Formats: sequence, structure tokens, C-alpha cells
Amino acid sequence: MTTLTLRYDARNKLAKSIIKLIEDSGLFIMLKDDEPNETTRKAMEDAKNDKIYKAKDLNDALRYLNS
Repeated sequence: MTTLTLRYDARNKLAKSIIKLIEDSGLFIMLKDDEPNETTRKAMEDAKNDKIYKAKDLNDALRYLNS
């Protein structure tokens, strides 16, 4: 399983719509707790150690997730 961490401006209507689309699709497990769980802590550690995939654009991210 791949973990994807998104950061966005919650005041941006388009960003909020995209997050809602992702949630409504039912294809992803959404972790929203205020206290990070083990998966979130691992993702944060990976990001801190630069062990992340940096997609060039949305299509690149989707290709990576589908591989």
C-alpha cells in the first residue's frame, strides 16, 4: 500500500472540491485524526528524510499510484 500525504489551502474552493471528490470516491482510506497514527508518523518521517516521490503534475501522481 502506498501512502499519500496532501497539503492544501483549506480556504481554496477548488482544493476543497478535489479533496471531497477523493473522499467521496471511496477508493482511499482517509486519515483525519488530530493525533497522527503510525501510518501518518511514518509518512512524516519519510517526508522529513526526503524519501518521497515528487510528482511533476496530477497525471504523474496518478501514474505513480497506479504502478
